[in-house]
Amino acid sequence: MKILAVILARKNSKRLKNKHHLKLGNKSLINHTFDLLKKNLIFENIIVSTDDEKILNVVKKNYSQFIPFKRPDYLSRDSTNSFEVLIYVYNWYTKNYSNIDGIFLLQPTSPFRTIGTIRQMIEKFKKYKMKKSIVAVNKIKSHPEWMFQIKKNKMEKYIKKKSIRMSQYLQELYIVNGLGYLIVPKDLINQKTTIPENSLAYICKNHLETLDIDNKDDLEIAKSFKQYFKL
Repeated sequence: MKILAVILARKNSKRLKNKHHLKLGNKSLINHTFDLLKKNLIFENIIVSTDDEKILNVVKKNYSQFIPFKRPDYLSRDSTNSFEVLIYVYNWYTKNYSNIDGIFLLQPTSPFRTIGTIRQMIEKFKKYKMKKSIVAVNKIKSHPEWMFQIKKNKMEKYIKKKSIRMSQYLQELYIVNGLGYLIVPKDLINQKTTIPENSLAYICKNHLETLDIDNKDDLEIAKSFKQYFKL
């Protein structure tokens, strides 16, 4: 079984400026993902796809076991979807290296992700003979039936029901947390998405692992867990 890991790290983040270089503990956010994978006993190869020269230089200098991959400008726009970059990387890799059974997308914004979780996702992928994509999810805390929208300063139920049911009667729902996507290449290319139809869920119950740093509040929450950093 051959799985290619791809770390996507576009330079110009809008919601949290320069987020990949922000300090979390004694190192930058992206280095938490790099250091987790630097011994690489799991993947066929690890590609870092970025348009950020600083990240490329860090990879070349300190992580020679990774493949630094300069992303073209047309795949570095705000409107670029992750699946577009993954297809580009996949085509390049299979042309220059070898065919693969799966692509493991790793976003640098999940600094508490563990090797154990990655291994469990891969084991599930293997169990289903590399024919089903695996997507990390976690159970939602706030149910849509309890949510409201505001129109002209008035509260309106988001889901139109006569009454709000008690929590024990609500259907369990899950949300993609960005921790990891293990994708069948054929589905990626044909469906053009990182969550293909009939994907299987990897349910992560560790809420710290599922923290996705996307804004300043997320970063402050992450910093509050400093006891988990190797300082």
